Amino acid sequence: MTEILTKYFERHAEDSTERMKQAVLAVSYYERVRDRLEKNEDLSSELPIIKKLNPNEVKATVNEAIAEYKDQIKHSWDLPDRFAELGKVKIVQVINDREQLPRVNFEFTFSSDAGNVKVEIKSAGETYKVILDAGRNQMAAALAFTELEKQMAYISLTDRPSSSF
Repeated sequence: MTEILTKYFERHAEDSTERMKQAVLAVSYYERVRDRLEKNEDLSSELPIIKKLNPNEVKATVNEAIAEYKDQIKHSWDLPDRFAELGKVKIVQVINDREQLPRVNFEFTFSSDAGNVKVEIKSAGETYKVILDAGRNQMAAALAFTELEKQMAYISLTDRPSSSF
């Protein structure tokens, strides 16, 4: 296994978990606001902006916010587009009502002439395990890992915003 790939996917897991956690908290907050609005509670002292809007607009805005944050939960583990194009990505979220965060099974498979690199991340709550596998042949595995690292480095260098002189 390479340290560069391991660190990249560990950081991806940590960042994705944090994004998911923030979105789950936001969904929970807005669902409580929606429930209170449905009970016709006056929330204008807590949320002064409500005074300026009619109740239907407020409910629509809250429902829209819930939908947006649920979408963020769904896409929190997505790889950047150019990186995802390098291989096949499969992300499965398993929702258990007893757990605050969905469990995630993340798989990324990169194919090169030297062989395939398979990255697996399994998460439960805020914990995760990263597994990198490129087969049993150590030389081919090393070449496959190196090829993936090269592709990642190229993307990192070419995705930087250009400065204007």
